Amino acid sequence: MTIGIDLVGTNLASGTKTYNINFCNELNSLKLSANIKIFVCKSYLSQITKKKNRKIQYLIKSNLLSITFFRFLWMQLIFPFELKILGVKKLYSPMNFSPILASFLNIKSILCLHSNLPWIYFNLMPGNLLRNFITKKLMEISIYTCDLLIVNSNFAKREIVKALRLYKKNIKVIYLGISKIFTLRKYKKKKIKNFNYNQKYILSVISCVRYHNIINILKAFKLLIKDYDINLVLVIQILDKNYFFSVKKFISENSLEEKIKIYSNLNIDQLPRLYKNAQIYLFTSYCEVFGLTSLEAMSKQIPVVISNRSSLPEVNSNAAIYFNPDNISEIKNSLKRVILGKELKKKLIKRGNIRFKKFNSKENIKKTIDAIQNL
Repeated sequence: MTIGIDLVGTNLASGTKTYNINFCNELNSLKLSANIKIFVCKSYLSQITKKKNRKIQYLIKSNLLSITFFRFLWMQLIFPFELKILGVKKLYSPMNFSPILASFLNIKSILCLHSNLPWIYFNLMPGNLLRNFITKKLMEISIYTCDLLIVNSNFAKREIVKALRLYKKNIKVIYLGISKIFTLRKYKKKKIKNFNYNQKYILSVISCVRYHNIINILKAFKLLIKDYDINLVLVIQILDKNYFFSVKKFISENSLEEKIKIYSNLNIDQLPRLYKNAQIYLFTSYCEVFGLTSLEAMSKQIPVVISNRSSLPEVNSNAAIYFNPDNISEIKNSLKRVILGKELKKKLIKRGNIRFKKFNSKENIKKTIDAIQNL
């Protein structure tokens, strides 16, 4: 049997790219019974561990396909026939979409859904309404036509089942996980030029979108620094340019330029040092099907303060302090508790060190491959 895996994706530093690279690296180390054909952009090759695995073949695609428009045209119009010619019997699509024609060509489709946003907070999606509507409908078609739907948490499963009435759909929960490479002490940790790692700072690794309500973080931070001398570092992937302008405007209007530093599109090998030297990891969101960055922070012995919405309590359990993302005072007071509470900080770090080990990317990949093969 031949399995196809579509990892043709964005070149931007993001959760999607991290997942794709981790998938390749972990898959290389597994004993496989099926033949695997992995489709990736050329730019991914430099980040994939070069281990020989006779069961795996990489089919390299142009970096042009890292652009959403061209990737979609290729996926829907060319890719299905390429799969048929190559003798692929099952296709795993881990980026919310799958080729619609695959089912008509007798290719079983396994879809991994990494976002419930279009059905829960459609008005908070980045981009124009027409594009978002089309995106939503294409995601729905991919969900309805797939043979197996994989989601990242029990919360995500309940949410999507209710939203789309998928009561009879074949759905499997497989948690995401941290790559072992990320947690290794020997992992290459590149520095950010001119960044002072000795300063006291709160860190947030977050996409710049409205459902992450970054403005509320800034408002809470403004209140916090009236009493405490600490900085805020935002590592941002800019998905909503208008919202990013609002973030920058708030910082400027409140004279916070010296206290808040923003970095966009950092490479993954620049993150471990940022995590390791932070005082607190802060994350807020209305809509998450998993949320990996808080576990990354726990792996670097950093206490986590996080919003109490969606899947975040399920994933982080008792290893985090939670807040209502709409309550600015509560965000500020949650940060204050950790800053002042030495024993609380120690407790969170200890719990976090236990918690993050329950989620690893190798286990995620193994369970995913098993689910595909058993279909």
